[in-house]
Amino acid sequence: MIYNVINTMKKILTIIAFVLALNISAKAQFVHYGARLNNGVAYISDDLLTRTPIMGFGIGGYVDYMFTEWKNPWSENIYLQGGFYINRRGTNFQRVWINEPRSIRQGFYHNWYIQIPILAGFKYELPQLPAGNYINFFLGPNFNFGFFGRLWDRQVTPSMPQSSNNYDTYVTGSKDDRNSFKHMRRIDVGLILGVGYQWRNFTFDIYMDHGFIALMKKDDVLAPFDQVQSNDPTQPQQNNTPADRNAYTGTNQAFMISIGYQLPINR
Repeated sequence: MIYNVINTMKKILTIIAFVLALNISAKAQFVHYGARLNNGVAYISDDLLTRTPIMGFGIGGYVDYMFTEWKNPWSENIYLQGGFYINRRGTNFQRVWINEPRSIRQGFYHNWYIQIPILAGFKYELPQLPAGNYINFFLGPNFNFGFFGRLWDRQVTPSMPQSSNNYDTYVTGSKDDRNSFKHMRRIDVGLILGVGYQWRNFTFDIYMDHGFIALMKKDDVLAPFDQVQSNDPTQPQQNNTPADRNAYTGTNQAFMISIGYQLPINR
């Protein structure tokens, strides 16, 4: 998992570095600044739980960096963008055991992150429409730090009275039990891929925010079975599986719509 993340990030950074290398001799400058309000659906892609999205939210600002005197016909179309946002991510989750012991687990994660995206974009003015109508495409990594989060985790198992099988973080739990970042990583790295439309100074974007870092570390329930199989003399010899092997699960995912307004930077 970690190697896949590293390889993916290397590819993204290579693309951005390539854009920079093409423009190394150009006169570059900040040309626009603006603000965005984002709304959409967010969830954590945990295969161990049934999940439903929560309302994702974001607000923040950005600056555009362009190579305006690059001697190339696309000099006014390619740009880099850096931003600073406050985002809401998370999920609702549920898990039901239908066999004995009958049990149900349900809850939610509501997490707030500081996000810093670094995007490479392509902007194109539509020739069939009056001046001031653009479409744009953008791609790049984002870096996230979780600063506040709430967790509700409730499980009911009628046939087993133990507190480990019957609990509610908002009733029987402590303050730390309700803090989601006591149970998951604060740091996340992701990829943003989107398309947008600009009319004069107003911007409208649709984008996907795909997280790469597994947020939670869980015991691998298959590890004991793999261990037994590897020690079975009737089976082909396999590498021994550590009994405490971990299963990393859950990444942030979001599909967002944003509305913004931008202004030129006076030079």
